[in-house]
Amino acid sequence: MKKIDTPKELLHFMSKEIKYGYLTKNGKLNNQENQMDWYEQYILQSKDEILNNRYGNCFDQVELERDWFKKHNYEYKTIYEMVLLDYKNNYPTHSFLVYKDENKWNWFENADLINRGIHTFNTLEDLIEYQYNKYLELLKTFNITEEEKKKIIMVEFDKPKDNISAKEYLNHVLSSKIIRGEIN
Repeated sequence: MKKIDTPKELLHFMSKEIKYGYLTKNGKLNNQENQMDWYEQYILQSKDEILNNRYGNCFDQVELERDWFKKHNYEYKTIYEMVLLDYKNNYPTHSFLVYKDENKWNWFENADLINRGIHTFNTLEDLIEYQYNKYLELLKTFNITEEEKKKIIMVEFDKPKDNISAKEYLNHVLSSKIIRGEIN
């Protein structure tokens, strides 16, 4: 990581070296074959754990990215999106990092293989709107209802503590600055 000098180099490194998966509370790597116990078993990894085991979900990978962008003095934000419902559901959630470079905002994406890359926008608002629509596209494949679409939120969150549970992670991001939608 010390030899990586640009966002493009970081993306190249991560796309080659970091696989999608997560670390469980008992230290076992899960490469996403079994999602049934994710909520009970997941812990947020430190950047060193990710670099050591070469696995991370979007929550983990954003923290590795955060560390790199902070050390390289970029203006950046980390964003979390979900459908905030008061009942159990299978809608995916996502965390991602955006950064400013040459007066443009960039969506840095490694964990979401379909959208992997660096996507450039004139404004942060344009980027947020684009990502919201990409998320909505995905949710339509899950047959989201019109009423549920109204519950989509996006929040800008600060660095969480390492090794927290899924519940603690969700509590952290849901107590953050709302940038789209409402938390009722």
